[in-house]
Amino acid sequence: MTEAMPALNIIFMIITTLLSVAAVFSFYVRDIVEAKTGKPLKIPRDNNEIDPIIYRIMLIMIIVIGVLIRVWQFGSVPGGMNQDGAMAAVDGKALADYGTDRFGTWHPAHLYAWGYGQMSSLLSYLIAPFVKIFGLNPITARMPSLLMSLLGGMFLYLFVKDHFGKRTALCAALIVALNPWHFVQSRWALDCNLLPHFFMGGVYFFGKGLSGKKRWLYISMVFFGLCMYCYGITIYTIPVFLLVTSVYYLIRKKVKVRHVLICALIYLVIAAPFILTMAVNYFKWETIKLPFVTCQFFPESRRSSDILFFSNNIGWQLGQNLQYFLNATILQVKDAPHNDIEHFYTMYPFMIPLFFAGILSFPKIKSKGNKSLAVFALLTGVWVGIVTNFVNVNRMNIIYYFMMLFAALGMYVIAREIRFAGYAVALLIAVAGVILINTYFTTYNKDISARFYAGFGDAVKVVTQSPADTLYISADIQGKGYWTVSEIMTMFYDETDAAYYQGKTNVNHGQTYLPYKERFKYESITQETVTKSADQNAAYLVLKSDLPYFDLSRYNVAEFGNYCAVTKK
Repeated sequence: MTEAMPALNIIFMIITTLLSVAAVFSFYVRDIVEAKTGKPLKIPRDNNEIDPIIYRIMLIMIIVIGVLIRVWQFGSVPGGMNQDGAMAAVDGKALADYGTDRFGTWHPAHLYAWGYGQMSSLLSYLIAPFVKIFGLNPITARMPSLLMSLLGGMFLYLFVKDHFGKRTALCAALIVALNPWHFVQSRWALDCNLLPHFFMGGVYFFGKGLSGKKRWLYISMVFFGLCMYCYGITIYTIPVFLLVTSVYYLIRKKVKVRHVLICALIYLVIAAPFILTMAVNYFKWETIKLPFVTCQFFPESRRSSDILFFSNNIGWQLGQNLQYFLNATILQVKDAPHNDIEHFYTMYPFMIPLFFAGILSFPKIKSKGNKSLAVFALLTGVWVGIVTNFVNVNRMNIIYYFMMLFAALGMYVIAREIRFAGYAVALLIAVAGVILINTYFTTYNKDISARFYAGFGDAVKVVTQSPADTLYISADIQGKGYWTVSEIMTMFYDETDAAYYQGKTNVNHGQTYLPYKERFKYESITQETVTKSADQNAAYLVLKSDLPYFDLSRYNVAEFGNYCAVTKK
């Protein structure tokens, strides 16, 4: 089925482009024609209402399909684990057990992770309770991503319903349920993928507060404050969004100064530890340890190089950023395999005409609420693309909900202006969705599982449960000498106790072993490695290509894909 997508993308693109052009033209011209002729055109406009029973049936069907495809074989597809997700989970286990990260830092506001590139902490804190109750495994590591993705989709639907009506909201629900980006990222753990869901929640409650009781504004600040712990780009994203929207709605008299001051206080109280951590690293202060949180200095940090303003040649970098931004959004250029699926990308290429139809029709679309908030949110995504160097799908993820929102507006305009065309667009999305799901669980899963080190965990179980005292783990599972990746993957599947890892105890899983650094050896496996350890009580986790180094008459070999557990007979 996947082979048909390139041709279908072209056909579907032609259809949606023609429908979008015709609908937008009709949307703007119809009033002029009717005014001049004094007669309504033959095709009546639909309003934004729909029969309540039909609406509920369609919405329930969309929700059921959207949830089912996200939970089916959850934890086993994609196979294996990504190293960043494994790291978030390992730190989550340490937080659950000791209130520290795996290195022993008490309640870190930001995680040390790889050292040169840190990791946002919220995912690990959300993983911690699942690990505490159910143990460390791919399901508990991915559960927060799944739940927040479902909530983010719900927030998009509710926001569109509040501001643009039920029919447009139904379009948004269908689009997000079968959206490739939303589907793919919901099924594996990555810290920065929490950001769009928390931001969408903040925007939703912000919109409710502008239109109704102001307490919703204060709830939105909780979401915006937590955004800061989802991804580092928020340091130059969320404050800008809040400042611009606050000034705009103060001028429009939608909020009062006291509302803004209370919102600022709530946001700053929640975001303060992260902001302080960024200040510590910018000014190179020493780590600040507070009773409830640690704002850590990262001496090896290189993250400032990701920001346009710190580039050596700002003009050249700006041009590069614009190109990368367009690649990740409008042009739908293929990204890394774990971020999107070839031929489907982040929102099917044929959805882009719908996005532009929504943009072009937006000034004329009537809103029950504050539709300008959608523009500010979309522009926030554009700002990220301009200011963040060499953006990809992960770095641009804050924009995708609002691209879906405008695509839903475009779909609504098509349905409104051209009889039955809305159903045709829904059918195109459904067809693409069926092919997407089939591809994801077959060919894509096979490819991504290899990139997620499928089989490595099974090999870890064999060597760690063997009677060997010393374990030699290949440092080459990602590339030559990437021992830190091998280590974090081993710690994940071994469920290594943080105190044992730190050298505070020789007990791991209730058993006494050699100290961690003596028991686990992460190095490239060579003939020398095997020879020098021949007299040791050792076991090995190696790549299949390393097997020739072993005299197989003396060793048992268990193969798991590209990984082998080698133990002495």
